[in-house]
Amino acid sequence: MMVMKTPSKTEMPSQHLQRLRRQMQELVEDLRAWVELRLTLTQLEIEERIEARIRQLLLRLLVGVLAGLAVVFALVAAALGLGSWLGHPGWGFLVVALGLAAVAAVIHFARKRSAGRTASTNAASDKAAA
Repeated sequence: MMVMKTPSKTEMPSQHLQRLRRQMQELVEDLRAWVELRLTLTQLEIEERIEARIRQLLLRLLVGVLAGLAVVFALVAAALGLGSWLGHPGWGFLVVALGLAAVAAVIHFARKRSAGRTASTNAASDKAAA
């Protein structure tokens, strides 16, 4: 008959410490793996956002290019139509060019006027603050 040896009091705490140490190591490894996965997830989310913005930018660029081409063709057609009506194609292009120059001048002076208002408003607010 075999007699089972009961562990002494000094052996039990060492087994508990070993088990606790092993569990702590596993916990640290799990935590490290979780942090790495979280970083990877965040990186993927950022990449997805960047890709979405790039797609959106490319779509807007394509629409802008197509709209620009449409405007150019419409202006050429208007110039040719005016030229036919005025008797010479050059006159049509001249009228369209003068119209575009007038629009550019209005935009330029409106922008300058708006910038002047902003500067005077900022100066007035600076004086009021002083």
